[in-house]
Amino acid sequence: MQHKNTIKLLFLAGIIMLSASCANDDDTAFTPMEFTTPTYETNLELLLGDTLKLNQEILNLPENVQFKWTTEDTVLSKLQNLEYTPKQAKTFELTFKALSDLDSISRTYQIKVNDPYDVYYRPKSSESSPLISQLLAYNPAPGQFINSSFGTPEDAQKLIGSTTNTISLGAWGGSILVGFDHTIENVADAKDFLVYGNAFNGLSEPGIVQVSFDANGNGLADDTFYELRGSAHADAATLTNYTTTYTNPGMHADVPWLDSSNTAGSVAVNSYHPQNFYPLFITELEEVSYTGTRVFPVVSNSGFTNIAALEWGYVDNYDADYATYKGNLLDIDQAIDADGNSVNLRGIDFIRIYTGAQVNAGALGELSTEIRGIADFSMLE
Repeated sequence: MQHKNTIKLLFLAGIIMLSASCANDDDTAFTPMEFTTPTYETNLELLLGDTLKLNQEILNLPENVQFKWTTEDTVLSKLQNLEYTPKQAKTFELTFKALSDLDSISRTYQIKVNDPYDVYYRPKSSESSPLISQLLAYNPAPGQFINSSFGTPEDAQKLIGSTTNTISLGAWGGSILVGFDHTIENVADAKDFLVYGNAFNGLSEPGIVQVSFDANGNGLADDTFYELRGSAHADAATLTNYTTTYTNPGMHADVPWLDSSNTAGSVAVNSYHPQNFYPLFITELEEVSYTGTRVFPVVSNSGFTNIAALEWGYVDNYDADYATYKGNLLDIDQAIDADGNSVNLRGIDFIRIYTGAQVNAGALGELSTEIRGIADFSMLE
């Protein structure tokens, strides 16, 4: 009898030990997830166009864990770490969750996406000038006025605060980049700035305009530039993402060029201008390449050379506004991106202009856009 009781007690003890062992095994198998840092910044701000990057470091991750980033019932990502670029300025709540069969943890953020224009817009003041206040770059292509009158960095500096001095941009692709002491606003249903040139009826030398807003607020022209669409941008002959490379001849001689269509040509010299036509003050002293849009104005060489004006949207171009304003009126609403899609810009800080056509005009020399100044049209009486 005592023997049977001993066996029974041993049996019950074994069950108890086994139960305890199983309990210990279960406790060891389940360890709750936790963030490596218990505190975090809940309120975050960024600029429209910036990418929000949030990394979640979690301890004790089980194999079957699932992640989810959500906002306004929309799942943004199912990865542990988030990279998200908001499409509009707004304030919203962002939630992160890590879920497993036995556990879950979460975090919530308040995100404010600011429009860069609201942050970095520079309003006009009583001290503001409607005219150019900064010359940021002058990179002409070869031409008969380059390294001579109307074609040096010193000449380009004279555009600041003026509309009476002339600068030549040389052949196709040559450019100038300028800034202003305030943001030029995009006025609804109106044209926004005036570019003075030296076009005549029958002699237009169309230049293409690009604009940019200082979206990072650093005062540098290092944000995206958008081209202003003109009438010829829709022509079948117009070339986009077009490149021409000019080679320095090292003397007064025709300046050879080769373009991205593998077409060769040259900027022809003449006896009226004996200097080297290649710009000798730019960084690229052996050869230089420019990329942009090339338009094709109608040119007639019967008798006097005639270069017809393009309908609208270009500078140094004798369009319908030119006779009235001695320049071309441009509309910021015509801004397009690299794919030709319209872009909504509320204002601009920088303007770049480049020669838009590659034409040898015989005795007149190369077609070269010239400008005499730029003005914020809203400030002109």
